[in-house]
Amino acid sequence: MSQKKRRVSEKEKAEITHQNSSVPKDRSLQELLRLSKKIVVITGAGISANAGFPTFQEMRKSEHTSFDRSLYFSAEETGAFHSTICTMFEHLRSDSCQPTKFHNTLEELARSGQLLCHLTQNIDCMEQRLPNLEARTIRLHGQINQARCQKCNWVCETSRGMRALRLGELRPDVLLYGDTRHDVEIVKATEVRLVKSPDLVIVASTRLQVPAARSIAERFCRAGGTTIWISKENPSPKLRPLFDYILEDDCDVVVGNYIRVEALFPCMC
Repeated sequence: MSQKKRRVSEKEKAEITHQNSSVPKDRSLQELLRLSKKIVVITGAGISANAGFPTFQEMRKSEHTSFDRSLYFSAEETGAFHSTICTMFEHLRSDSCQPTKFHNTLEELARSGQLLCHLTQNIDCMEQRLPNLEARTIRLHGQINQARCQKCNWVCETSRGMRALRLGELRPDVLLYGDTRHDVEIVKATEVRLVKSPDLVIVASTRLQVPAARSIAERFCRAGGTTIWISKENPSPKLRPLFDYILEDDCDVVVGNYIRVEALFPCMC
């Protein structure tokens, strides 16, 4: 007999600001995290901004960098794109690149067994510095430390960045805007987690503008668990009804100021 999913009480709802831009009191957010056993977190590039990585919006506003699939029709844009990927890869390898507070919280949720999966649109591979989180991470848009053959779909790791890639054959394994490539393994892995009915879904630091990622997020949000949006921007009017709680703030600020890590994960301290 399946156990009925626990919904937060009216008292708890009153302590969390519902459907507005205020950050909730820490006890209520703590309570949601403490009681949840099957957490799904869906993230965007914003969770790595405090680690020194640019967001996709920042990169697309750049005069020379494009993340549109049409960039490969221009040698100049292709060179700029590969240079951007290489810069990100070198930053990942540097000592100055460290996981953020949000990354570390996800690592502890993974270590405690509460994190069902982390679905990320990020390509920066920060999770590889955190073994428990890495084991629960599904990358929806590829990763900067891999290259993929455009003819046979063969994938290889890149040990020295993207400068050695030959155009037209191996390309950075990154999903570009307008690309319709569908990774069967990602879809299969997502379906397995969806069947397990998460009791808490957190969408953090993304605007969910990519249709495939938005569709995945919508399906998880409709799975029956409590849903939280954490971002500097509010969700679109279409997405807003999917969320029980909307926190308009930086995800590291939410973790740093409103979650007592030592109370959630005593072994960490």
